[in-house]
Formats: sequence, structure tokens, C-alpha cells
Amino acid sequence: MTVDLEQLNENQRRAVEWQDGPLLVLAGPGSGKTLVLTLRVARLLEEYEDAAVLALTFTNKAAAEMRERVDRLLGQHGDRAQLCTFHAFATDVLRQHGSHVGIQPDFSLLIQEEDRVALLQEVVEELLDEGHVLPTDHRNTLALLDRLFASSYDGGHDAPSLVRTPEWVPAFFATYCERLIAGNRLDFGALLHFARKLLAEQPGVTRVLRAGWSYVCVDEFQDTNKAQYDLLRLLVPQDAPNLFVVADDDQIIYQWNGASPERLQELKNDYRMELCQLPENYRCPREIIDLANRLIQHNRLRTEGKQPLTTRRSAGMDEGVIRLGVYNTPDDEAEAVVADIQRRALNPTEVAVLARTTRLLKRVAGALREAGLEAHLTQRKTEFETPLVRVVFHALRLANSPHDRDVLRRLCVAWDALTDQYLEMSDVIAGAALVGGDFLRAWADAAQTGATGDDAVLLKHLRSSLVDRLEFPGVVDWFLGEGFAARSEDDDQALATEIETWRELHGELVREHGEEALTLNVYLQHMDLVPKAPRPGPRAIRCLTVHGAKGLEFQHVYLIGMAQEVFPSFQALRKGPNSREVEEERRNCFVAITRVQETLTLTWARQYYGYAKRRSQFIAEMGLGEEP
Repeated sequence: MTVDLEQLNENQRRAVEWQDGPLLVLAGPGSGKTLVLTLRVARLLEEYEDAAVLALTFTNKAAAEMRERVDRLLGQHGDRAQLCTFHAFATDVLRQHGSHVGIQPDFSLLIQEEDRVALLQEVVEELLDEGHVLPTDHRNTLALLDRLFASSYDGGHDAPSLVRTPEWVPAFFATYCERLIAGNRLDFGALLHFARKLLAEQPGVTRVLRAGWSYVCVDEFQDTNKAQYDLLRLLVPQDAPNLFVVADDDQIIYQWNGASPERLQELKNDYRMELCQLPENYRCPREIIDLANRLIQHNRLRTEGKQPLTTRRSAGMDEGVIRLGVYNTPDDEAEAVVADIQRRALNPTEVAVLARTTRLLKRVAGALREAGLEAHLTQRKTEFETPLVRVVFHALRLANSPHDRDVLRRLCVAWDALTDQYLEMSDVIAGAALVGGDFLRAWADAAQTGATGDDAVLLKHLRSSLVDRLEFPGVVDWFLGEGFAARSEDDDQALATEIETWRELHGELVREHGEEALTLNVYLQHMDLVPKAPRPGPRAIRCLTVHGAKGLEFQHVYLIGMAQEVFPSFQALRKGPNSREVEEERRNCFVAITRVQETLTLTWARQYYGYAKRRSQFIAEMGLGEEP
């Protein structure tokens, strides 16, 4: 299939047809950046048989969307393109070459905070025995650890992300990394750390990777932290870079996670990037674009000479495109938003309620449900929670790591929750000594004693597919298809939701890797990289934080909580009216209003959390008038 470029404007076409060398595409919201990036990848693969393209992005959703588009354009994905997140790329690199830094291919991921806290506790106890004085708040110490990983800390006396580095930090960081290696376990920060360490210390591996990818593309570059950028710099040589970067400095909203306005300038300096701008917006009506341009011009940390957004779109609504509402209390605000959605008879799938914080969204979600409407409040969920799904998933993990005591403990707990059959972990470990140290076989032997009915059926399939022989696709297909799950989900909504979520994730992984090439450890590693939160139902109204709404678009957007010290936040304003924090808040607001395809409703209350508030300065900055 020939890639059709006739649909593109002049700037988009220039980007898609860009061949060799470094190019920075400054792409405003709604400018078709995903289309441009996808078409360039597809064009390179179609025109050059020996081309291999690596495209890195920040969300699994964006990576999946790019893969689907390339598949549609070319008929098949092929082996010459890898479209994935930075963390997925690091996972693949460490699986193939991680032994050089002590990481074995079947490493597992620490995705639960409690697991990281337990590991941290071991590290702290060891350092206390050596005479170090460490903080007692483990969760704050974990936050510090994440900051060290994100800033490419190398274990030296001066951490780049800290004004003053406590004397215990180098020993703490080194010991934590040593414990990860000893347990063959990594957390998200460590994935990037060890991948970067591998490329920095093993030039032979770096040469292999560079030779493997003739073109490297990066989407949403403005969201990179230092660890991600340092990994990219090791992967792409500065003397002859075929580097294609899509970014927008007006959408840097992850400073708390290590993103920085200065990183874009660093990219330009390091790679001497040519510049292509995509200012034309195809999503928003002219009224919204005018608001966005007026708002963002108040930021000082912007690319010099950046063009304002343009659009040819006009709204298709008879009522006003921009609507304002002020109420006495947050409860009044939430109820008014719900009543307005009902009065306008809006299609729920075309509506989103956005706010800076989840706390405000919970109030609106509750009001929607009280009115008989379905609300989808996005939640962070890294692990499955229903006992049945946990049993199957932990059995898969134990089949992959047959001597892992932590996984065995979780499997015993999940089995107890499902069947009320308590298995003493020490007894299972003792039994494993009689079957070659295989924890899963010993657990299945112990569980079989009291299993009846559906529990016995499940156990039979786990034993035949994971214990007697390792055929994990079979047990997963059975469980998610016509097997145990199909008979059990009707009377348990939480179970039905988790099974459907697993089905969707399973299908995406099979499509990406192919079932024959999908080994158990690859499957588990990639499953651990993706969130397990359920997706919105077909009649659900989305309730999203601004960060969660990035990359999405909706016909009608309600942006609530538009009060000073709420949005922008009190914490940002405390740093000063022209601080970096206030500029980031302004970019957040810019992102929120540019999700709109038809109408934008801005609301606020006169008091929040017991304190009187006035309306947000951003409303005046958008040109909607001063405080009455």
C-alpha cells in the first residue's frame, strides 16, 4: 500500500518526507503530530527495504496507536520497526544484553509500592548496621530514590537533583541497586538506570544497537527526564544522527517527574537540529485557539520565534463556544455541571470533565452517579485485585520464577481469599524440597488437597499448563476465553471488569509480538509495564485530571475548579507569580483547553476547602475579563 501524503499541509509534508539528519518538529496541540510521525515511519519502511525504525514515546496508549496506524498503512507491522515506550525499550535491551550489568533475562518488575518499601527496609537496616543515619520515612525516601533515578544519578557524592547531597545517599543508592541485581528485580527507575549504565559501559552493545536502528524517532520529547535523554544520547550518535523529534514546549507538564524546558534547548545544541513547525490546529474552533494563544503568551520559557496556533475550524454549535459559571460551593459547582450536561442532552462519550486534582473530580463523579449517569474516574492501578485473577496471574509469575518466595506468598494469600483454604507458606517451601525446589508444583500439591468444584477445575488447568509442562498461552487463552472465567464473571462485576481488562491487554501484546514469539517472561515483563485500570464503558462520562487528558480530545469539555490557589495551585503561587511552577500550571491550563473540539465550559466556586477564593488569573489571561 502506497503511503498517501496528499492529505497533508506543507509543513506536515516536509516533516513526513524528511530523510536523513536531525529534525525537530515543534507540533502544537491538534496539529496532526501522531499522523506525521506514523506516516514518516511507514514511508521509510515502504521505500527502503533495509530501513529499521525505532519510535519512542511516553505512554502505552500512544505506542499502541502508532502500531495500529502503521499496520493499517503497510498491511503488517514487520520486524523493522519498534514502536514502544522508553521503559519498554529499556526492558527489551536489558532482556537481551543485561547480563553485562548483572541483570538476567527473566528479571521481574517491582510494580507495587509495598514491594519497594520492603526492599528499602532491607537496605536501610543494612546501612544502619554500618553506622549510617537515614530518614525513617520510607515513602519519602522512595520518592528521593525515584528523583535520583530520573536525574541520571551515578552514585557519586553530588546528586544533580539535590542542592545538598546527604553523606548516606551514595551508599544507599549503591546498596539498593545491588539488592535489585541480587534478586534479579527492577523497578521503573532502575529500568532506565541499568539500560543507560549498560550502553555507557559496554560500547560493543551500543554499537550493535546503533547499527540495528537506522532511524530513531521520539514523540512528546518535552516529557523526557534526564535519564531518558541520556539514554537517547547514548543510542543516537551526535556526529551522524538520523533523529526525528516531535515536541511542544507549551505542553511541558511533567516538571515534577524530571521534564524541563531547558532540555529542548539542550537537544538543539547537542544535535544541531533543523526546525519544522506545525502551528495549524485541526481540533479546536477559532475561539478556543484565540484563548490558548492569549494564555500561553504569558509564559517566558518558550522557544524563540515560535509561531502562534492557527485554525480554519469554526464551531458547529448554536450556543456559545465558551461558557463560564460561578457557584457558591464545590458541591453547587458539581451539581450544576451535571445538570448542564443533562439539559444539553450531550452524548456521554463526547463529554469530559477535567480538573487539576482528582479530589475535585471525585465530587463530580459522585454527582453524575447520583443523577443516574455513568462516570469513569481514571484510577492508577498497577496490579489486578480480584482473588481469581490474582491466583492465575501469580501462578504465571511463579512458573516463571519457581523459587521466588515473594510470589509464592502472594499466591498463597490470593488462594486463601478465593477458596478460604489457608496454605502455610513454610509448609509449601518444605514440600518443594521433595520436588526439586519447585514452589509452584509444591503449592499445587498442597492446594489440591482441599480443592473442590470450580476451584479444582482451575487447579487442574494450572497444573497441566504450568506445572507438568510450560504452555502458558494455553492456560491464559482458556481462562480468558471459554474456561473458568467465562463461567464466573456474570455474578461479579469487579471480576468481569478485570477479566475484560486482561483480555484487552492480552490481545494487544499478542498483536505486537505474535503468540509464537511471546515467551512467558516477555509476557509478564510487558504486562507489568502497562496499567490495569479498566477502560471507560460505552456510555461513561470521562472525569480526568489535566495530566490524564493529555493526548485526548472531546467534543465538550468542562474545566472545573478554575479558582486562584486551586488552578494555579497555592503551592505554585507561593513560589512567586512568575515562577517556573506557575508557568507549568499555565501550560497545564493550555493543555486542558486545547482538548476541545466544540465547546468549553469553565467553572469555579467562591470557596474551596473552607477558604474563600477568587477566580483564576488564567481566565483573565485568556481575555475573558477581570474579576467582577
